[in-house]
Amino acid sequence: MAAQTKAKFQASMIPLIAIMTALTTVLTMLVKLPTPTRGYLNLSDAMIFFSAYAFGPWIGGVIGGLGPALSDLLSGYPQWAVFTFVIDGLQAVLVGLIVRKFRPANIIAGSFIAGVWKVFGYLLAGGILSGWGPALGEVLGNTGQMVVGLVIAYALFAAVRKAYPPLVRMGNLGVQPAVAIPQDYTGASADTGTGANVGADTVADAGSDAAERTETQGSDRTAGSVN
Repeated sequence: MAAQTKAKFQASMIPLIAIMTALTTVLTMLVKLPTPTRGYLNLSDAMIFFSAYAFGPWIGGVIGGLGPALSDLLSGYPQWAVFTFVIDGLQAVLVGLIVRKFRPANIIAGSFIAGVWKVFGYLLAGGILSGWGPALGEVLGNTGQMVVGLVIAYALFAAVRKAYPPLVRMGNLGVQPAVAIPQDYTGASADTGTGANVGADTVADAGSDAAERTETQGSDRTAGSVN
């Protein structure tokens, strides 16, 4: 039974992952600012942070890694695809694991830690691909990209969380549904109450019948004595 539930859960996640990955890819490709390391600055951080907030570390990690990596492949930067998948994917995983409560301080702190990892990761990747000089020159730009993405993601997630809570219940920051009383339990309670009332009525009826019999017997004896 557990295996079937797990399989259904995984199967149901495929359309969501596909749609969010496509949105992340499009948004990453929408704004591209070329950099000295033959890469580009973009808005991928917004969707990486949002996916981690909304869907948790693992689904968010898949979306955050695949979306920007596909953008690299489609935009003519294939040398970055593997680095992007690892760096951005781990960024989303870190956010999903660190941020546990929907509080500005927690979200900013956890996202900033993950953002520092991303800046460091792209520094290493840039150094490998283009040399340490150009890579160091991109630290400030990558930091700015992370901050802008954090602001957009926080605003977007707060709006979606308020407008449509079911969409973001898989992550740690989602609004959990209220616990409802099962209908069977309610029905059973109602039936129990009805049974108690019926029992009380039966006892009352039996008492009335006994009283009537006693009264009749008493009248008969009185009539016999008079005769």
